[in-house]
Amino acid sequence: MLRRSAGSRGEGGSAIAWRQVGVTWLAGVQAAVGLGAVSPVSSAVRSSLGLSLGTVAWATSGMTVVGAAFGIPAGRWISRYAARDALVLGLLVIAAAAGGSGLSGSWPALLGSRVLEGAGYLLVFVAGPTVVARLTRGRARTAALAAWGSCVPVGLALATGVGGALAPGPAWHRWLAVTGVGPLLAAGVLTFVLPRLPAPPVTGRSVAGGTLTRSLGPAGAYACLSLVGIAVLVLLPDFLTGVRHTTGAEAGSATALVSLLSALGGLFATWLLGRGVAVKALVPLAVLMPLGCLPAFSSGVPLGAVVGAAGVVLFVDGLLISAVFAVVPDVARRIEDIDLVNGSLSQFGSLGVLLGPPLFGLAVGRAGWEATTALASLFTGATYGLLVLTVRVAASPAPAPPRPTPPAGPDPGPGTGSDRVPDGPRSRGTE
Repeated sequence: MLRRSAGSRGEGGSAIAWRQVGVTWLAGVQAAVGLGAVSPVSSAVRSSLGLSLGTVAWATSGMTVVGAAFGIPAGRWISRYAARDALVLGLLVIAAAAGGSGLSGSWPALLGSRVLEGAGYLLVFVAGPTVVARLTRGRARTAALAAWGSCVPVGLALATGVGGALAPGPAWHRWLAVTGVGPLLAAGVLTFVLPRLPAPPVTGRSVAGGTLTRSLGPAGAYACLSLVGIAVLVLLPDFLTGVRHTTGAEAGSATALVSLLSALGGLFATWLLGRGVAVKALVPLAVLMPLGCLPAFSSGVPLGAVVGAAGVVLFVDGLLISAVFAVVPDVARRIEDIDLVNGSLSQFGSLGVLLGPPLFGLAVGRAGWEATTALASLFTGATYGLLVLTVRVAASPAPAPPRPTPPAGPDPGPGTGSDRVPDGPRSRGTE
């Protein structure tokens, strides 16, 4: 059955391959739940362990630090091994680390568990889209990778909504442990559902260098989008409670809704790209992000308009993140180089998540909430330019490999040399 699924899919992908893509996507969502697991219980963690708000923030940043430091090396490592195995290993690491977080009774133990969980998260988000790319072809691959871009916002929305409801007070230990159940189950299912995808040939140093250079455009765009998106999600509860005087429960519900709209933006991009809409047609929508930040953090508009405007920012953010993942195969050009591009995306995206909240928070502290619009405009402008560059790089033809020069020697006689029938078509091509 698995062998059939690997060889019977057509341009749109077989039903079996799509089921495998769906299970892989669910695994990514389960991994992303861990990324947002501490946020809904941060007050309980502070009270239990006697920590400050800034210290608890490192429980989330501890996961992103791993990706920010080792994203590209992880891509190089996974390119030498089967992506399926790396994906399953990452899920098992997340499950074990989540169990450790649930048992932790001190801050160093909790931080160590979160850093370990970040290592598993990195493996999942480098290997996951690689598995998706190898299971699909053509337009189906574009749509499937766009759908993968929605894993993080869906996982964050689940963590915000479910964690806040299930983990009041001292139940935060149990909640952190429960977040490891999903990745553990996903690892077991993927072991039986996914075919054993062969490891690609090792990429040469010059080829890898060219691939990483081409990945700078989408990676930079992903970093800017991640920075703005996570900053809005982190700052919105503080703005709603501190400036608009909502309750904590109301602010949490609004933030979960906004995060869900980010996921819907990614799924809408999947729908559009699956029907042949070009990525370049989505790029101009970036202008809506700074326009949305202006009312989203304004005290002079109705509360519903604040939440709606923040939802627009995150909807477009999720849509463009999915568009970035959709062009990965065209940027990589070879299926065996997708791991390297995914590693670059993971490293730059983690940097954006790591730097976004403190950067926006510092700006708000010095210049007021209006500074969010200025910063969003700055990084959205960079996103637009980087996405335009990415589209051009993805559309540019891959250079043909040089033909070997025949060795010098005596004339070999008729029927050879320039009269020889050329070899068959070269095996290397663009994906």
